[in-house]
Amino acid sequence: MFTVQNRCSLNQPNVLTGNNGEISSSTLDRKGCGSSKSPWIISASPGQTINIHMFDFDVNQQDYNLISCRSVYGFILERSLGINHTICGGHTRERALYTSKTNSVEINILQKESRGKAHFLLRYSGKNNWLSFSMSSRL
Repeated sequence: MFTVQNRCSLNQPNVLTGNNGEISSSTLDRKGCGSSKSPWIISASPGQTINIHMFDFDVNQQDYNLISCRSVYGFILERSLGINHTICGGHTRERALYTSKTNSVEINILQKESRGKAHFLLRYSGKNNWLSFSMSSRL
C-alpha cells in the first residue's frame, strides 16, 4: 500500500502506481495535493482497470438514493476517453465508486471551501481484465 502523503508534490500531477492504495481528503486539506493543479494520477499495468471505493465519514444517515448528488467532493477523469465522473458524497458510508475503462485515471478533489468539511477516503486497486476474459472465453 502507498503512503500517499510522502508522494505529494504541489503544482504538478502526482503519479501513483502499484496494485492498490488510498487517497485521503485530509491530504489535500493539509498539503494541497489532489487539487486540479496537482491531481492524483493512478496508473495500473496495461490491460488492467482501476476499481475505486469511497469511504465517506460525514454520512449521518444511510441514503441509498444515488440518483441525486448531495455533495460534490471532486471528479475522476479518464482524459483519453473524455470521461468526467463526479465524486458524490453524503449517501452511504462505503460504496463502490468507479471502475475505469482504461489503466489510468486522474482524481481532482475540490478544495475544502468548495466541498465543505467533508472527510472521505478513496481506496483504489488494479483489476486484471484478461483473467475474466480468458475464463469467459472457455465457456
